[in-house]
Amino acid sequence: MHAHAFQKKKSRKVGPFQISFLQFTNRNKLVETKCYEVKQYKKGLKAADAILKKHPEHGETLAMKGLTLNCMGRKEEAYDFVRNGLRHDLRSHVCWHVFGLLYRSDRNYHEAIKCYRNAIRIDPENLQILRDLYLLQVQMRDLKGFAETRRTMLTLKPNNRNNWIGFAIAHHLVGNFQMAIDIIEKYFSTLDGEREANYEDGEIYLYQNQLIEESGDVAKALAHLEEHKARITDTLFWRQKKAQFLLQLERYDEAREVYEELLEINFDNYEYHRGVQCALMKRNDLLVSKPSQQKKAPLPSEVVDFTSAANGAEMEKALATFYAEKKATIGARSVVSVRFPLDFTRGAEFKTHADVFLKKQLTKGVPSLGPDLKPLYADAEKVKILEELILGYLKTLEAKKPLEQGDNSLAANATDKVLLWTNYLVAQHYDRLGNFPKAIEYIEKCITQEPTVLDFFQRKARILKHMGDLNQAADVMVLGRKLDLADRYINNKATEYLLHADRVEEADATIALFTRHEGDPQQNLFDMQCMWYEIECGKSQLRQRKFGLALKRFFAVEKHFNDFIEDQFDFHTYCIRKMTLRAYLQMLR
Repeated sequence: MHAHAFQKKKSRKVGPFQISFLQFTNRNKLVETKCYEVKQYKKGLKAADAILKKHPEHGETLAMKGLTLNCMGRKEEAYDFVRNGLRHDLRSHVCWHVFGLLYRSDRNYHEAIKCYRNAIRIDPENLQILRDLYLLQVQMRDLKGFAETRRTMLTLKPNNRNNWIGFAIAHHLVGNFQMAIDIIEKYFSTLDGEREANYEDGEIYLYQNQLIEESGDVAKALAHLEEHKARITDTLFWRQKKAQFLLQLERYDEAREVYEELLEINFDNYEYHRGVQCALMKRNDLLVSKPSQQKKAPLPSEVVDFTSAANGAEMEKALATFYAEKKATIGARSVVSVRFPLDFTRGAEFKTHADVFLKKQLTKGVPSLGPDLKPLYADAEKVKILEELILGYLKTLEAKKPLEQGDNSLAANATDKVLLWTNYLVAQHYDRLGNFPKAIEYIEKCITQEPTVLDFFQRKARILKHMGDLNQAADVMVLGRKLDLADRYINNKATEYLLHADRVEEADATIALFTRHEGDPQQNLFDMQCMWYEIECGKSQLRQRKFGLALKRFFAVEKHFNDFIEDQFDFHTYCIRKMTLRAYLQMLR
């Protein structure tokens, strides 16, 4: 509610005897509104009372007093004053607007929208009310109403860029892609054609390109990218979209060239490898373009069965040739060019590549080697070869002989470190195969050799969890936590394992170590929106049939998600003002 909201009143004939009263009332109304805006609520109440003393049935003042009381936490009085104000001035847009603000503060958005609509019927050109209305409409996904309100705002203020973009977004959400494209085109036609390229214009062009893509015309989207290349400042994203469009249009050679340019920028980016593999295999159906799906989607080399697929031998050869070339050039320093061939090779060739990869990683002592090999365990033949290689390394290292890697032999005095990480890999190998006694045997060797490494305790706890011994798993994880009391991650893992074992009190004490020292730790966790803890704690209490405590945890999680939804309000205006349109659309969806 702004001060100018009171100034937009229809003209009325005023007699001389009313002039002094109106001057007094308007002056105090402005004081009251200004006090509300700067949160000086007590002064605002005094100004309202001064008006009501002279004119106790003044509807707008009653409404504003109610709004001020609402901000002071006196909600029942607030609603009484606003309803009283409406009874005395039902044709006031201010009263209806204030009533809507009260409903909005209580998250009763449907009633708030009704009040705003009544206010707009009385004052159809009030931009403040229109702004509040469209925020609620997009928040509640009333898309048709949102589009209509945006149209009204654009009609009233066509010189405001945000109104053009907001109108385009409204039609985009409704599904009128061509209308949204035309709106942006019309907006650019109103600008000076000689302007220098800037980030915000570039983002609008990329958003327009997204509209064209979603309309289904990929060829037009590619042409649009090329046409506006000079005005798009995000050149990395421009290349990514160009490569994607070329792939979708089955222009595989051109797509490969662009993806190779991207790999020169970042050879470890798996999405670039996904694209180049699709281009090499001529399989655009394996492309995953949605960012929300990319992290979980396996790469084409992991999912295609080259032995049974049509042209499988050709695809396998193309991939092998590509990674062999890159291993000697841009991928020389990256482990990716050595790792990916393990996905599509087999037999003796797989064994050769696996031997090089495993020796390289074991020599460096890479703890994540086991998880990196996980996709290969879907193939029984590859599992057998991996086991043969790893156990062979163990025999060599236990005999105090170094592993050979290329032309460089590992120094004999460093074999103990390599043996340590080889035992760790063997423990993970047997854990994945379900041979838990063997896994425990080898992880115990690691702990005996290096009793201060957190990874070994964490792996032992995980093996015990897989065996079903949750209490002992929690004990081991707690033991690992004590090795580094400043490590938040291992503290959280210890808490999680304690909750799995239904040891809630110990878990509460453990997680509290990393909350603020003052106040209630549980309240601090709630304020931090620590949902993984609340979910695990709720599950534990549910298993113990403590339904009330479990419900309390689950209601807390629901409250956090409601807060996330409420926080979207701030972004409806911010994202359009900053032109982060693609991220904004992703949030809305």
